[in-house]
Amino acid sequence: MILVLSANAGLDRTYLVSNFTVGMYHHPRRFRVLPGGKGVNVARVLRQLGDEVIVTGFCGGHTGAALTSMLKADGVRTEFVRIAEDSRTCLNIVDETTKVQTQLDEVGPLVSPSELGQLSHQWGRLLQHAQMVVIAGSAPRGVPFDAYVDLIFTAKERKLPVILDVREPYLSPAVQAGPTVLKPNLNELNALAGSELSVPAGVAQAGRDLLRYGIKMVLASLGKQGAIAVTGEAGSWWAKPPQTDAVSDVGSGDAMVAGLVHASLSRVSLQARLRWAVAAGTVNAAQFGAGLCDRAEVEKLVEGVQVQPLTPEGEPQPAAAPAPAEP
Repeated sequence: MILVLSANAGLDRTYLVSNFTVGMYHHPRRFRVLPGGKGVNVARVLRQLGDEVIVTGFCGGHTGAALTSMLKADGVRTEFVRIAEDSRTCLNIVDETTKVQTQLDEVGPLVSPSELGQLSHQWGRLLQHAQMVVIAGSAPRGVPFDAYVDLIFTAKERKLPVILDVREPYLSPAVQAGPTVLKPNLNELNALAGSELSVPAGVAQAGRDLLRYGIKMVLASLGKQGAIAVTGEAGSWWAKPPQTDAVSDVGSGDAMVAGLVHASLSRVSLQARLRWAVAAGTVNAAQFGAGLCDRAEVEKLVEGVQVQPLTPEGEPQPAAAPAPAEP
């Protein structure tokens, strides 16, 4: 069982329009409503890939009831802490003409100290059933910026691998807790490094710098350029996706996390894990809505993902070599 924390879960409403213009009237050609939040997207993709998953976090009000019902219908087990305020709703406008996306994400409800305490208790109880842990996404108001630190330490005390995919202001404190895998995007990695990073050398160096916190792998998602994985023992690798038609990249990083976790459960090689991760992210980008991956489509793309080793200086090597199954 995989335990996923999605502290700021809600509903995502995605609209497909042509030539979206601020201040004008638009009639969306398509729209879709899905349970949302980075962790929720990870959990839904894991379930689509055939894995058993529990998702926890906060949810409240009519929005919380709706997202819980929808997740259960998708086969995802929910163990949310019920809160007094209503969960958030986020809007994503996809312009099918220009391919530009506009997102409006609500901050989220206000969580009380008592409700925060309930989540901590819930977390400890659910860890008893977990093989692996994913912490993904932001947190609602009232949650301290270092709240994920204790959750990471609690999971590590039970010898559970922790995959972390969060943004600031939660990212920096959580990094220092030493999750097993850190999955930043390029902008987040730039912020951690304090500079604009080159691809691939700058990304590889920034990843190596982060390993000093006890992190086993830094997996930097690079959009259309795929992902770069930096490890201590297995070196650095660049996984590049096959060419596909993208609809929206919202949720592709979450699908990447799910693909990595799914493959890791089978203890396959690092190269195979990266192929699954990038293939899942690529399939999601071709869908209308976040966190949607058909397993058959992912399997078709897995072998099309090119995985190339990088030199210690972060430059591509001319030929790939077998990678160990660590970390």
